[in-house]
Amino acid sequence: MWAFLWILGAMGVAYWAKMSGRNGWLWFALAVVLSPLGGSVALYAVDRFSIGRGRRT
Repeated sequence: MWAFLWILGAMGVAYWAKMSGRNGWLWFALAVVLSPLGGSVALYAVDRFSIGRGRRT
């Protein structure tokens, strides 16, 4: 049951990454390795500070 929820959470992170214009598979793998919570915090930080995009808003 926990493995299912872990994968489901990682899929949510991948979906968020895809909607942000980032590589969904990379973020899925990161969320599986770290944790879905850790992956979502990292994705939030990357999106918030526009890391890797070359633009500042």
